[in-house]
Amino acid sequence: MKNLDHSQLQKLKNEIQDRQAELIGIGLKYGLSHQETIQFSQRLDDLINVYVRESAHKKRVGPNY
Repeated sequence: MKNLDHSQLQKLKNEIQDRQAELIGIGLKYGLSHQETIQFSQRLDDLINVYVRESAHKKRVGPNY
C-alpha cells in the first residue's frame, strides 16, 4: 500500500472506529467465537495494522514528506 496522506489516514481512523462499533454488534449477535465475528475481527485487525504502520511511517519521515 502506498503511503497515506493526513486526510487518508484520518479517513482510515474513522473507518476503524466505525468497524469497531460494528464488531461489538456482531459479537453480541453471534457470540465471540462465531466464525462471522472472528472473520470481521481479523479484517478490522488488518485495518488497524495499516493505520499503525502508516502512523509510524509519518513519524519517521515527518509531517511534510
